[in-house]
Amino acid sequence: MAGFDRIGGGSMIEKVLRFIKIEHTAFSLPLVFTGAWMGAGHRWPGSRVLALIVMAAVGARIFGMSFNRIFDRHIDARNPRTAGRELPAGHMSVRLALVIAMGGLLIYLIACALLGPWCLRLSPLPLIPLLGYSLLKRYTALCHFGIGLCLALAPLGAFVAAAGHAQFSPSVMLFALFVFFWLSGADIIYAILDVESDRLNGIHSLPAALGPGGAQFVAAAVHLAALGTLWLLLWQSEIGFWAVSCYALTVGLFITMHLPFVPIPKRFFPISTLAGIAGALTPLFV
Repeated sequence: MAGFDRIGGGSMIEKVLRFIKIEHTAFSLPLVFTGAWMGAGHRWPGSRVLALIVMAAVGARIFGMSFNRIFDRHIDARNPRTAGRELPAGHMSVRLALVIAMGGLLIYLIACALLGPWCLRLSPLPLIPLLGYSLLKRYTALCHFGIGLCLALAPLGAFVAAAGHAQFSPSVMLFALFVFFWLSGADIIYAILDVESDRLNGIHSLPAALGPGGAQFVAAAVHLAALGTLWLLLWQSEIGFWAVSCYALTVGLFITMHLPFVPIPKRFFPISTLAGIAGALTPLFV
């Protein structure tokens, strides 16, 4: 009972929430909502479908984040910025981290099964990049695009869940491409924080390979591609006031991500998150 009381008191729950970075779920939920809206024919699917889509998104994220933390625990221990995380600091066992990861996987698979045969049939596909994206930094400086791919699959999966098939519309493909460029560029910026540690420990990243200035230039180019893709999505539709307003807000937030006087952690969260949300709102008004 004493152990249960400690968990109920919040200490273990707080560790788990910090471990899976639950607040960063804000990255994915607006994206899956937009994908679901597109899949249902530019209207909202039923509340049951939306709830199951959220359940699948949260479960998949827990699975991916947990294995990212497990795979990177030795790297994190050598980086002053990440040494205090639960696994390298010894505040959580690898066994518990695996239990959390398997719990996320179970939530994801149950949601996919309840969403129908197409979702269950395609459910293994997102798990591959979710499991492997954190390993890319050991081999290639293009690792940032791995996490971009992971999140780009979220609106596509939500589209399938709402539509009941995998015949993707041009709009959802453009939106997924926007998500890919948006998060890949944001991750490049965030990796500037670890440039010295990455070089010291042989970790591949664009900031380590090109320096902060070069990486910032690449991130800007990637973000220009994101904004161009979102504009193409608007251009093929009838553009209204609210769509243009959301797009303008997205542009402003993207610019803020590249202002040198804004601290890098703030550029990644919450500014990058807000940019993604604004970008996700834009197609809802076309």
